[in-house]
Amino acid sequence: MAARVVWLVGRGLVTPDQVLGLTFTRKAAAELTSRVRVALGRLADDAGVDPGRAGEPTISTYHAYAGGLVAEHGLRLGLEPDLRLVTDASRFQRAARVVATHPASVAALSTHLPTVVEDLVALDAQMSDHLVEPDDVRAVHERLRAEVAPLAPNPRIRAALAAAARRDELLDLVERYREAKTRDGVCDFADQMAWAARLATRCTAAGESARDRFSVVLLDEYQDTSVAQRLMLQGLFSGRAPQHGRGHPVTAVGDPCQAIYGWRGASVDNIDAFPAHFPAADGSPAPVHALSVNRRCGADVLAAAYETAAPRDAATTFSAASSSVSAVIRLEARIPAGCAPSSWLVPSRRNDQEAAP
Repeated sequence: MAARVVWLVGRGLVTPDQVLGLTFTRKAAAELTSRVRVALGRLADDAGVDPGRAGEPTISTYHAYAGGLVAEHGLRLGLEPDLRLVTDASRFQRAARVVATHPASVAALSTHLPTVVEDLVALDAQMSDHLVEPDDVRAVHERLRAEVAPLAPNPRIRAALAAAARRDELLDLVERYREAKTRDGVCDFADQMAWAARLATRCTAAGESARDRFSVVLLDEYQDTSVAQRLMLQGLFSGRAPQHGRGHPVTAVGDPCQAIYGWRGASVDNIDAFPAHFPAADGSPAPVHALSVNRRCGADVLAAAYETAAPRDAATTFSAASSSVSAVIRLEARIPAGCAPSSWLVPSRRNDQEAAP
């Protein structure tokens, strides 16, 4: 990503302050910021210009960017700008109070308070990650019961119905927990991301402001983004028509085979469907490019890895006609200075002025 920024700036396609880069952790954002700053400094020295004249790229985490979006535009959704972002400890304490003071009886939930609190906080976060409301989940449960009613009971049906019953009782607690957060004027990261997604999809002014400020968007570790994160980015930088953002230059870097955060709301469909979610200005799917140079290990390690994975690859079928970017890519070992992931898949969408460096 650092090389991409330097390439764009060096060819005069953008100025540094027109670039937005998003990644997952604060450590990764800090490292990327440092690398970009050093690389742009060298470029400026070579060109004989002041490195600070055109500003710096905006590089942050997905959640930090969502927080800034809510702070800037939250009033458009009736959100107070002074909401406090709470820690995990505060979330669990508030959830424990909600459970302890719940007036209704529960028959399906665990009698172990810490378990109920953990399940409550997890369900609230998962619903926010997927922009799902309690009534949406209840409707799914009703459809489930209607579908299995004519069937003969078996262990799988009984387990599904028991899970739905537990979740129904948890939904009552989720509603009370959300009321408590509103009353206390607090929010968590999942709330913040859900609000940012709603802002991006409902308020055109938020998208216009973001596109005016950032001419190029670079997304790191895209396979680990949640539905809410994707909807936020799609709402800001990929509208239904060119005048609403369709065709805005966005590049996502990721590997579907490294999507390991489904438990926290990540959806591998985001990277598989990137070409459709972020089409070109004419509506055609975004192109997909495979990065096949491995800078993390030598050829002997790669050879051993391919030999180990051969039985799995032989049993796996990939469809070239599929919209998925998943595929088996043969890597080339190359270990110069620097470091990069050993297997990159880069779905990207660029305007006509941009060409691969």
